[in-house]
Amino acid sequence: MKSSNVISFLHYILGMIFNLVFMGLVVYAVYAFTILGFNRGALLAQEMTEVGEDYTYEFVLEEDTPATEVARRLEERGIINNRHLFNLEIFLMGRVRTYSAGTFILNSSMSNTEVHQTMRGVGAGQAPHEDITTLEGWTIADMATYFEYREFFAAEEFLYVAHSVEEWVSTFSFLMDVPDRPNGLEGYLFPDTYQIPINPSPGDIISRMLRQFDQVFTIELRDQAYEMGLTIDEVVIMASIIEREAQLAHERPMVSGVIHNRLAIDMNLEMCSTVAYVLDVPRDRLLLADLLIDSPYNTYQNPGFPIGPIANPGTAAIRAALNPANHNYLFFVLYDMDTREHFFSRTYEEHNAAIARAEARGVR
Repeated sequence: MKSSNVISFLHYILGMIFNLVFMGLVVYAVYAFTILGFNRGALLAQEMTEVGEDYTYEFVLEEDTPATEVARRLEERGIINNRHLFNLEIFLMGRVRTYSAGTFILNSSMSNTEVHQTMRGVGAGQAPHEDITTLEGWTIADMATYFEYREFFAAEEFLYVAHSVEEWVSTFSFLMDVPDRPNGLEGYLFPDTYQIPINPSPGDIISRMLRQFDQVFTIELRDQAYEMGLTIDEVVIMASIIEREAQLAHERPMVSGVIHNRLAIDMNLEMCSTVAYVLDVPRDRLLLADLLIDSPYNTYQNPGFPIGPIANPGTAAIRAALNPANHNYLFFVLYDMDTREHFFSRTYEEHNAAIARAEARGVR
């Protein structure tokens, strides 16, 4: 290689290195000025809008909460001023996609960076909290009894707050089509394990349960319901029946298929669980008189769905409601008290024969 070519090549390499270094300095300068601008802008906004003393807020996150959802909720609570600027700053710092579960003490005087670091475990520790677990198939009344047992508040307080959907509709749009009915939030208080503040109010718990329902009942599931001609409320009602009727995973789609098949031929659902829901004293076996109860929940007397859900279903029951097994069964009857398995039948004659077999086993 000629010396002139070598010199030109070296000039080229040095030029490339200089350009890369220069670009790196520019990027760093933009980043530094951006962070400085964010912090000064947040401070200025705080000085312009703050009234009185700083306030603290116990901010609760469920597991794997998306960063965009965290920013939206932070803005709603007034902890940050602008969720878009928050997201941009976190992106420049090496943005996380999700946050872990926890209860965090945040303050309105915190910068975006401080808020982010706190929720990543870098700043202040978690706030004191309680752990609660509610089970699939529990009713609002069951939850109220449990919370009273935990000595949070009287059962009547929880029942009163959960009676109406009005105060929750503005925050949770999926409640917009829920009609006026007893126990208005029945079916939507998603069963799960939650971290709640010490000395919680009924609203503290209900808001977390509704938020979890909103996350579980995804856009994909809502689209699927729409394609099937079902409202969210109808899916929840169906899922609540499935939750109470089927305790085995493989039977949930089977029971769902029976419900869909009956609805398709305008046959009353005749689900014992819907009658049991309105009994003052629960019974393992319904009496013939129970089937004549005058109630909008009685699916022996009324066609179609009951007026509302009869329990709070979990994810599996919700998915079973939207994914029924493809079969021709119209009946089922419990035949094993220990395993909770059922006989499924296509005709009334087959069903009567299944009842006889169940009685021979001492089930009925």
